Amino acid sequence: MKSFLDISLKFKDLFLSLIYTIIILFLLSLFVSFKKILIVLFLSILIFFLKNRLKKIFLINLILLVLFLKVIFIFFDPKDYSGILSKTVYEKHFLYGVKNLNFQTTVIGGNMDPSNKEKKKSVNIITDNLGFRNSINVKDSEYILIGDSMLHNHRIDHSKLINIQLNKKNSSKFYNASISTTDIGHYFETIKYFKENNINKRIIMFVFTGNDFLNYGKIQKNYSQRLGSVLWRNYFEAKEFFDFFTKIKFMINIFKKNKFSKHVDKSNFINNENILFYKGYYLNPDHSLSFSKEFDIYNNLDPDILIIIPTKAQVYCKYLKNYNCDYVDYIDMLSSFSLFNDSLVYDSTEFLRAEADEYLVKSKFIYENDDTHLNELGLDVLSDFILDNLNE
Repeated sequence: MKSFLDISLKFKDLFLSLIYTIIILFLLSLFVSFKKILIVLFLSILIFFLKNRLKKIFLINLILLVLFLKVIFIFFDPKDYSGILSKTVYEKHFLYGVKNLNFQTTVIGGNMDPSNKEKKKSVNIITDNLGFRNSINVKDSEYILIGDSMLHNHRIDHSKLINIQLNKKNSSKFYNASISTTDIGHYFETIKYFKENNINKRIIMFVFTGNDFLNYGKIQKNYSQRLGSVLWRNYFEAKEFFDFFTKIKFMINIFKKNKFSKHVDKSNFINNENILFYKGYYLNPDHSLSFSKEFDIYNNLDPDILIIIPTKAQVYCKYLKNYNCDYVDYIDMLSSFSLFNDSLVYDSTEFLRAEADEYLVKSKFIYENDDTHLNELGLDVLSDFILDNLNE
C-alpha cells in the first residue's frame, strides 16, 4: 500500500512538473519571436528539472508579470506603420495574416516617415479565415492574386484594395492572397497550399522590382503547411492577443537612433510637392535575381500570369535629380527561368509611367508621397492594367 502511494505521489509530482513547465514555456514564448522559440524550449527543459516548489514560485511571478504588462499595454497602442502592420501580420518570422479581423483604425505616416502624425489615414481592415484581406471565399473566385505589401497594404482601406476594385470592375472574381514582407519563395508556397487543397484557380503573381529581386537559395520550407495549420494558428492567435514581443520591440526602438531616415531621399520636389524616395530602390539597370536548384520543386507551380510592379523611383525617374530612367528587360529576365516557362509575363512600368504623367497634370500621384507603395489611385490604375491584359 505504501509503495502504491509513493508511486502515486511521484506520478502526481511528475504530472504537476510537466503542467508547470508547459505553462512556463507558453508564457515565456510570448516575449520572443518565432525564430527564437527553441531558446525558450531549452530554457523550459532546464526549468522542468527544478523542484516543483521553485517552479511554482517562478510561474506565479511570471503570471503576475504577464497580467501587469497586459494591463499596461492596453493604454499603449501605436498607430504608426509598424504598429498597424503587427495587427495584420503575426510577426516577421511567422509571415501569415491575422485571421477574421474586422476593425477600423487610424494609421499615421508612411514607411519613410512613420512618426508623422500630421499624415493620418482612417482604414478598415477585414481579413478572412486564412488571414488574407478579402470579402469573398477563395472558392468563389476565378483568380488568385499573390504578392507582398503592394497588394496587402495595411494603409489602404478595405474598399480600395486592388481585389475589391477588380471585383467592382469585372464580372470575374479576384481573391487577394498577398501578405506584407513576403517574397517569391513565399509566393510559390502559397500557390502550393492552394493546389494541395484542390483550389485550382488562375494565379496572378506580382513581382516587385524593389525587394523581390534576390538571390534565392533556401526555399520557404513548410510555409504552405503552416498556412492551414490549426495548431500554429491558435498558438499565434493567443500570442497576438498579448502582443508582447511586438510592443516591447517598438518601445526599445523608440530609444534607438532612427537609422532608416538616412536611406530616404528627401530632396525631390514634383509639382511643388516634397516626394520622398527610398534610396535602396534606386535600382541599377544590371540588378538581377537567381534561384537555387531547390526551387526546381516549384517547376509545376508556375503562375498563369506574372506582373512586374516597378518602384516609385522607376515610375517618376524623369523628375528625379539622382536617378535615371534606365531600361531593364524584366520580361526577358523572368521568362528565362524554368519557374515561369508557362507564365504570361507583363511589365507594368511603362503603363504606370504614362498614367503617372497624366495624373500629374491634375496634381495627383499614384504612389504615396511618404511611402514606397502605390496609393488608392495607383491600385486603381494597376487594376486597369490587369484587366487590359486579361482581355487581350
